[in-house]
Amino acid sequence: MQQVLKNIKVSEIPTLIAQLGFSPEQEVNLTIEENSESLISIMDKVGKKAQAKGLTEDKLTELWLFGNCYANN
Repeated sequence: MQQVLKNIKVSEIPTLIAQLGFSPEQEVNLTIEENSESLISIMDKVGKKAQAKGLTEDKLTELWLFGNCYANN
């Protein structure tokens, strides 16, 4: 049996193993992969989603100018 669990906190591992029905004496293979993304990769994803939804450089500039005018008043 192979189970893939994603976005698990390390502290949750013993509970999740028990919930999967493994006995405390049973041997299993466990692969751990760090789940951290860099700020740049997160911003790239946000940018791609925004572009897919119609955000253009002109709209972004307009929003920036509006925000600056609003913040200065």
